[in-house]
Amino acid sequence: MKIIPYIFTAIIAGLSFSSQATQEISQEQAAGHQRIGTVSVSGLEGSTDDATHALRQKARQENAPYYRIIGVDNPGDSSAWSGDAELYR
Repeated sequence: MKIIPYIFTAIIAGLSFSSQATQEISQEQAAGHQRIGTVSVSGLEGSTDDATHALRQKARQENAPYYRIIGVDNPGDSSAWSGDAELYR
């Protein structure tokens, strides 16, 4: 029975870690945060959602708590997407 408090603590720690996931913010929200860099993607096949997902993944890799997508583009003669996002803390 002495193990129950340790299991409970591990569960709570896991929940608090998952709440610190990278979150997309608006331009207005970004004004209250410090910009720490940018990420870009290019040549992605698929849709706008695929490009925004790739930007979110790159922001996570950079350990940025927040990111703001500043542009997603698809040239008219191509199905390849590109995009840029600013990172914040």
